[in-house]
Order: sequence, then C-alpha cells, then structure tokens
Amino acid sequence: MYDSSANINRVLVSMQLIDGTSVMAGVRLPLSGKLGDLLNNNEHFFDALGSEGEQFYLAKSQVRRIAPANPPKAGLNMNRRASDKAAFNPYNILGVTKETPSDDVRKSYLDLVKTYHPDKFANVDLPKEMREYVASMLARINLAYEHVTAAR
Repeated sequence: MYDSSANINRVLVSMQLIDGTSVMAGVRLPLSGKLGDLLNNNEHFFDALGSEGEQFYLAKSQVRRIAPANPPKAGLNMNRRASDKAAFNPYNILGVTKETPSDDVRKSYLDLVKTYHPDKFANVDLPKEMREYVASMLARINLAYEHVTAAR
C-alpha cells in the first residue's frame, strides 16, 4: 500500500499532456535524483502526486512536455512595512479594495487562509520549497489582514 508520508525524493513538475492539458504534480525521482533518468528508464508509467495529495500513474506516452516547476521562493521579508507599496499591498493580497465592506474582507481572508493553511497539506508529500511557499503565503495573508483591519 502507498504511504504518502514516506520520505520519498520527489520534485514538483509542470507537465503538458498531448491533449493540451496542463498538470502540476510531484513525481518520484529514481535513486539518481534526476528527472531525465525517470523519463528515460524502461517503465511505461510513472507515479505522481496531485495538488490534493491524490496519487495517480501517468503514461509517459501521454506527456508532451515536462519541466521542473519553479515555485516562488519563500524568502520574502515578512517584516516589511506596509508603506512599501511595491512589495506589500495588503489589499491586493486579500483581493479587496479600501471600499470593500468589512464582512467581505473577512470572507476573502478566511477563503485565503483555507487555501494556504498548513493542515490542508499535512498528508501531502510536498517538496520543501512548496511547504516554505505555503507558510510564507499564510504569513503574508495574516499580515495583510492585520493591516487592513487596523486601518478601519
């Protein structure tokens, strides 16, 4: 039986299938740790983990293009002042405007927290970069909400 919590060497990839569908998934690398070795071995399928942690097997013949995904780095400075408009705009982060009613601001905030909350990804074997990205995004969302509600 598959154990998604096992420490397996995975890499996040972006794939385009021959039907034009785009897929982001974590693929298990061979012992060499090289994506090329995964694609050039004798196996006809490879296993992948989707964004919700679902495991599936994909036929190599169905893949038109595959490349390592480069998620945004989590090294964002969370202590920037809100006055640094180019780097930190709390309204843009929450997807609201200054005129948005408080109830709608809170709803937007809660929707974003549900999307990026670490518990959602607890049973998913994500690469370290993705876990850092999710944590960084949650911190930005919380900071943005704090700034928006303090300004009201």
